Amino acid sequence: MSVKKERPVKSENFEQLILDIAENVFLERGFALTTTTEIAKRVGCNQALIHYYFRTKDRLFERLFEKKFFAFMTSVSYRREDNLPFKEIIRGIVHNHLKIISENPKLPFLIISEMTLNPQRFRAIAETIESAVKSMLVDLNLELQKEIEAKRVREISAFDLLLSILSLNLFMFVSQPLISYVKGFTWDEYMNFVKQRGDEIFFTVWRGISLEPDKQ
Repeated sequence: MSVKKERPVKSENFEQLILDIAENVFLERGFALTTTTEIAKRVGCNQALIHYYFRTKDRLFERLFEKKFFAFMTSVSYRREDNLPFKEIIRGIVHNHLKIISENPKLPFLIISEMTLNPQRFRAIAETIESAVKSMLVDLNLELQKEIEAKRVREISAFDLLLSILSLNLFMFVSQPLISYVKGFTWDEYMNFVKQRGDEIFFTVWRGISLEPDKQ
């Protein structure tokens, strides 16, 4: 008489362990070079368990990438209820976004890779957070228009303003190998340099739009 094998019971803790380790592997190696075999090896389980929880590498990646991309994009949002001066809103956006990238320094490369190599998947994931991003732009634009009407900042769209911030922040990580070589930085020294650059990036952005006397 054959004994019927029972299906393993899914564990939220084990599922999260897989997600945490898979995140590190995807960020280290990118989607194309990551295998479920490598993930299973680092988790300490067999490959079948990875497929049991997530079915395919694509589904596992999409779940992780959507979460990371959402954090990356919404890190430039702010809380309207805080009623901060516009200058402090911009300062907060610069530093919050830089903090998210500092915590995930390989994320920009993964995003660029997905945009280039998997445009359809990237577009599908981007569509899932489209409403949140549009809402964020609307909120920022409301504050921006108040400043423009009061002649405290020059005419600029919220999109262009955010694009300037994202570009300056991202360059700090895309250019890390070159800057570290030129300055002779260790990784820890470079990360300290990034923190200091946050203020410089903010002042560069602010001085580019402010119509008021220069006060730091």
